[in-house]
Amino acid sequence: MKINNLNTILAIVLFTSVLMISGFNNPQIEYFPAPLASPQLSLYANLTASGLYDAGESALNASQEIVSHVENLCVARGADKTTSHHIRTAAENLLNDRLLNGQIKVHELFFYFADQQNFAIILRGEFARQRLAGVLGAGKVVDASDKSVARFRSPLNPSELIFMQVGSDEIVICPDNISGNVTEKLSARQNILGSEFAAFAKMIRVRPAVAAEINLAALQSAAAKELVPDWFKALRHTRLIVSSQMAKMQLFMPDADERARLLQQVEGLVGGLREHAGNLVDFSAAASGNSIFIEAPAGDELERLVSSRSIAFLMHFFVRAQKNQLMVSSRDADANRE
Repeated sequence: MKINNLNTILAIVLFTSVLMISGFNNPQIEYFPAPLASPQLSLYANLTASGLYDAGESALNASQEIVSHVENLCVARGADKTTSHHIRTAAENLLNDRLLNGQIKVHELFFYFADQQNFAIILRGEFARQRLAGVLGAGKVVDASDKSVARFRSPLNPSELIFMQVGSDEIVICPDNISGNVTEKLSARQNILGSEFAAFAKMIRVRPAVAAEINLAALQSAAAKELVPDWFKALRHTRLIVSSQMAKMQLFMPDADERARLLQQVEGLVGGLREHAGNLVDFSAAASGNSIFIEAPAGDELERLVSSRSIAFLMHFFVRAQKNQLMVSSRDADANRE
């Protein structure tokens, strides 16, 4: 993926990532799927908070908002504005043909990432398994009594296989070489997430629009150094939650000089966060202790807004214009998939 504006991408990633909540200290954590012990990034998205699956006008408004934001994201990533109507049509097709017709209704997304060989995506919701198997291609799918399994080449490394398991209420995607361990943990409902992500586990309890925790020190060490701005390199850890009760992000940076420098950069990014949220949210940033905190007034509307933006962000990877060729994951492209 070509990064055209790294600062904007970082702002969006941070906005779609995590914070420590001192208020949620009940040790009785409800089970949630976490098949990796030591990820560098843990992300949760509650897509039902968008209103997309509600009845009547609420669902219509949510779908229109999502389609518009998909178009904006594709244009921001370099799509020719003359193709905007094609992008909107593709986004509408994807919503209508996949999400709203009962084929794939994603309620929750869990994403854990350690490196390109160790990651897992778990989608929970309602899935028409046989119809999805037909989309993937009969020759690529192995059917069991309650699940369908497919393997395909990694788009990042064609020499590696990606494993995909589809059930009626859960889809699992991970590298093929760890699929046995991942599916075993999920089948046993065994959560093995390490204690360093305890804050993330607590945040999941309230099923927020978004919760995430990122070990940035480890993640940056694995990334190409030229892709990481100097002002960002001293950042060690970040946590964020956006729910109807709280909207707050913590950026942990123990070095005082670097923290002051980062605060200046973050204050500049707040405008980008506000734009990402549709200019409907008043963000503020301030230093406290060894961290910088970015906050916004919480509420049901912010939770709905962030959830719909999360759906659009995920969808735009499937509906994007690149080199004047529109690549669409929708019903019209089933027979001509790239």
